[in-house]
Amino acid sequence: MEIYKKGDIFECQSSYVGDEWEQWVLLTSDIHFDSRVCDRSLLKKHFTQAKEKNAPIFVFGDFFDVMGTKRDPRSHMSEIRPEYLTKKSYLDTVVGDAIKFSKDYPIEFIGEGNHERNITQRHETDVIERLCDGIGSKQGGYSGYIRFSFYGTANGKRHMDMYYNHGTGGNSPVTKGTIQTNRRGVAFDADIFVSGHNHNRWNMELMRQYPDKNGNVKSKQQHHINLGTYKGHDDWERDQGFPSPNLGGVWLRFTVDRKNHDLSVQVINA
Repeated sequence: MEIYKKGDIFECQSSYVGDEWEQWVLLTSDIHFDSRVCDRSLLKKHFTQAKEKNAPIFVFGDFFDVMGTKRDPRSHMSEIRPEYLTKKSYLDTVVGDAIKFSKDYPIEFIGEGNHERNITQRHETDVIERLCDGIGSKQGGYSGYIRFSFYGTANGKRHMDMYYNHGTGGNSPVTKGTIQTNRRGVAFDADIFVSGHNHNRWNMELMRQYPDKNGNVKSKQQHHINLGTYKGHDDWERDQGFPSPNLGGVWLRFTVDRKNHDLSVQVINA
């Protein structure tokens, strides 16, 4: 699957051939790679599975934790991985370590999260840009669109649009952020909505009616996905009384119906 910048969006292009065709995609967010409580073994497991499935990996913000810089009010020494504590060039070391870890995996897209934005504002360096340059990945913003386009040999193009936003607001302990589904469904036109930030993982399917070109009323699914994290419970979250986070990302499994050639997607927890 190839990814290109097309106007204001990114387009991922691939072809579908045969009755058994399928395309897997791994969606992740809130990896917090350099955090002491990042579950790197789970991250490596999922990234390795993506490589085996020939599945592109998308990261929608907070690949980094990077809260160990001087004068960062969020900084806690106990939350920084020991190998970064003695380094004079803290950010350089973290970025270099992330490049070394990530370069062998099919990471096609990395967006910005609030942790990276904080570093850009405070220290005038873009750690996502540096990581993308180091591994040859496309850099996205805090929010935007991605179009998945699939070309058949004799049946034209099928596509689905995905709107992503790293996330807004707090932990949302009661609603888990689900209240955003109706707001986004009205404000943005997409088949798939993806967010992260609050470390809750869920998938909500909504049905939408629409008239087709022949005047027939049909229905289609709209998937609202909130991604989990790879960062376990830290001391601050525990002290705040937050529940344990949902660990892991989400798989998208695209298939095309061999009879009518309709494109469909299945959402599976990683």
